[in-house]
Amino acid sequence: MINNQFSINKNKMEYFINIFTMIAIGSLPVWLTGCGDGDGHAGHDHGAHGDDAAPSELKLSPKTMKLLEITTGVVKAQMLRPTFDAPARVAFNHESMAHVGTLVEGRVSEMNVHLGDTVKKGNVLFTIESPELGAAQNAFLKALDSEAATLPAVVLAQNNAGEAQAEAEGKVAEAMLALAKNSAAIALAQGKLDAAKPVLQRVTELLASGKKLAAAGALAGAELNRREVAVQTASADLQSAEAALAQAKAQQSRDIAAATAKAAAAAADLKAAQAQQAKALGEALSALKTAQANVATERNRLALFGMDADAITALAKVRMLTPHYIVRAPRAGTVVEREVTLGEIANPNQPHLLVLADLARVWVLMEVPPARAEGLKPGQTVTLVNKETDYRTDAQLAYVSPLVNPETRTVQARVELDNASGKWRPGQFLTVQITTGGASKKFLVVPESAVQIVDGQPTVYKVKKNIFTAHPIEVGERINGMIRVHKGLKENESVVINGTFELKAEFGKAGAGHDHSH
Repeated sequence: MINNQFSINKNKMEYFINIFTMIAIGSLPVWLTGCGDGDGHAGHDHGAHGDDAAPSELKLSPKTMKLLEITTGVVKAQMLRPTFDAPARVAFNHESMAHVGTLVEGRVSEMNVHLGDTVKKGNVLFTIESPELGAAQNAFLKALDSEAATLPAVVLAQNNAGEAQAEAEGKVAEAMLALAKNSAAIALAQGKLDAAKPVLQRVTELLASGKKLAAAGALAGAELNRREVAVQTASADLQSAEAALAQAKAQQSRDIAAATAKAAAAAADLKAAQAQQAKALGEALSALKTAQANVATERNRLALFGMDADAITALAKVRMLTPHYIVRAPRAGTVVEREVTLGEIANPNQPHLLVLADLARVWVLMEVPPARAEGLKPGQTVTLVNKETDYRTDAQLAYVSPLVNPETRTVQARVELDNASGKWRPGQFLTVQITTGGASKKFLVVPESAVQIVDGQPTVYKVKKNIFTAHPIEVGERINGMIRVHKGLKENESVVINGTFELKAEFGKAGAGHDHSH
């Protein structure tokens, strides 16, 4: 690329204004070689001049060279590796972008950001009034009401089960009480029987001894009769005690049978009641579980619509619909696209409503022919060139696609750049100079800024003792800001490397100045 830029300071600008003014009025002083003894210019042969033919040589004073910012250099052969150019463009870093949309349909009621605004993560971007969100909130409240309505049935079923258990236990307790009474009666009868036995034994022994004494004439007949009556009475008491004990045991057997029957009946009643209550409780619990599942479903739906846990809790407590769908920034960035305006209807089918991008780092995407891409690899150094400003900088490849784009038939490679200063703008076109895999070779080269196109021919300006000569050359490829010279220059020759545009203008003015008579 040939450098066509030059900077003009105040003195330099005045210099050119004066020169152009003098040309316009036809009174240009003799500055050029062969046109007088002006400031620092050597004379030349006043032979015939062709009309508008520029001289082949031009002498400038050091003052003029400084004013034109002309610098020179020595032509050298350099070891260079062949390069090729690839088109490129600056793009957003897709990994730090966010396409912001909506999950509900509604009308945009509040817009908080504009194109170019920078936002932080969590900042409110816009708000949507959504009937869909209001309907979801209403469904959530209804689900809560259904859940609340199922709770009394569960409590009632649990209470009924407890009452049936208590009733069955009461019947069993009655039977146990009857058995306890029987045990007391048996104990009483057994006590009387135990008391009657020793009495009968004693009176029986007294009767036997009385009979012996009476036979010996030592006991009166009346005493013997008394002893016989006592034995009869004690025997009758013993029999009565035995009968009472037998009666108590018989009653106990009857009561045990009755208690067992009551217990069995109570157990059957309890089982039936438990089955019935279990069914009722199961149905109540199933209804409660279904209601709770509906609440969870509606709660999750609200969460998907952007309501956080605190907002859902507040809705359940206050029971007031707030159908405001608030869209927040999912990440920090700059608003680079906005497809929605205040009052507009937005819906989930839109690809995005806003695009946020982090401009602190950008990508440079380049399209490389497949044959050239074979040697590319991440970490390889390339040169980025802005042909509009002639700015160039080196960068490293961050990614080389393994695929060929079916539409462009190229391989995409990527460079990542720091852009904190905002120098790089997405959409900007660049040229990338990429070295090939070939070996470095020694070439005779000059900087691109040293070459000007004169009459369609690449030209350099040789210099010797402030005398400048326009010299056509044959050039080859451009390599890293240098132009390969095939013919027209030799190594160690001095040429102008900066200020060639101004020098070309001087040669042009010299040609215009030769159109006069001597």
